[in-house]
Amino acid sequence: MGLFTNFKKSRLEKKFKKNEWVIIQPVPFDQFEQLIVEHVDNGWEIEDDYERLAESTAKWQCELRKGTSILTCVWTTKDFGRIYGPSRVVNGLAEKLKVKASATIAQPWF
Repeated sequence: MGLFTNFKKSRLEKKFKKNEWVIIQPVPFDQFEQLIVEHVDNGWEIEDDYERLAESTAKWQCELRKGTSILTCVWTTKDFGRIYGPSRVVNGLAEKLKVKASATIAQPWF
């Protein structure tokens, strides 16, 4: 990792700690896409300009918002999906996916 990437990673991890965020990573495409669809069906709104997601999309990102909760969803073909946000929301997703949520970024996508 380069110096700039390390700086961005460190800064984002500090933000994780301050806001009590966690991250699920990596999420395979089918699960990633299904989670987004389910959240939208359950009343979450996509905050960014929507661009269709495909497994071959090099990089894709959106924010899902419901009330005061925001989930950031990032897809890269190299590293698969990542979902991060408030621990109270993401930990529930982690249980559903049978994976562990973490407060550290395993592989930077930026």
